[in-house]
Amino acid sequence: MLIASFMFALTMLFAKLLSTSMGSVEVTFWRNAIGLFVIGLLVLRKPIHNLGGKPFTLIFRGIIGTVALLTFFYTISATTLSHAIIYAKTEPIFTAILAFFLLGEKLKGNAILAIFIGFSGVLLLSGIHFSYLHIMGILTGFLSALAYTSVRSLKAYYDERTVVLSFMISGALIPAALMFTAPYLSSDLFAFALNTFVMPHSIDWLWIILMGGAAACGQMYMTRAYFYAKAGIISTVSYTVVLFATLFGLILGDIFPSPLMILGGLFIILSGIILSRTK
Repeated sequence: MLIASFMFALTMLFAKLLSTSMGSVEVTFWRNAIGLFVIGLLVLRKPIHNLGGKPFTLIFRGIIGTVALLTFFYTISATTLSHAIIYAKTEPIFTAILAFFLLGEKLKGNAILAIFIGFSGVLLLSGIHFSYLHIMGILTGFLSALAYTSVRSLKAYYDERTVVLSFMISGALIPAALMFTAPYLSSDLFAFALNTFVMPHSIDWLWIILMGGAAACGQMYMTRAYFYAKAGIISTVSYTVVLFATLFGLILGDIFPSPLMILGGLFIILSGIILSRTK
């Protein structure tokens, strides 16, 4: 998971560089298109063997993961890397809430406290002013919670590469369809999903290749981590991505996080760690 976190931070770095010349939908497309090529090479070296039995969950994971990625890359293009990744790390808060309402799992006292701490952090980050950007950031955390929960349920049925492939296939097809229809649609509500295709420039191709390769490696290591280790341990280690992303953001010229943002981020991280230890 530590390797995955570093790779995901690299993915954010290259996505930020690409956001100056193309929309977030196209960044999502290239992220998964290159990743498909990388995973395809891995499959050729070692064929996939699946037990199967949960095709709809597999498809659901791919679609929900893609929408989460669209909102995530939108926030990366519109704000600093540290801000974007902190919003994405609200995922454990929503996982606990979804488990309570959908699975009937009980919330212990420390879990309720963690949820309160987490949402306090969100309020500090947003300044109690929920603009479109902040809503997209929070939506990233919510959709990621749905996607990561489905990964655990697929462990006994599919090879980890199959799970990654389902995500990347959806992640290439859905953005391609969105870019095709974008010239004919206009919506303020779905602005994050409506970008036209822009032919990459020379240096863009380098960022695209590096982004896709880093994303594919990160996805493989993350999926493997959730397959073979306890979710609580994995969730805690995954917060290192905040440090990596913040450092890369500063290298790109992002302003140093304000004290209020640092406090909000610490609240969200503390919330996630408490929730991961509660599982």
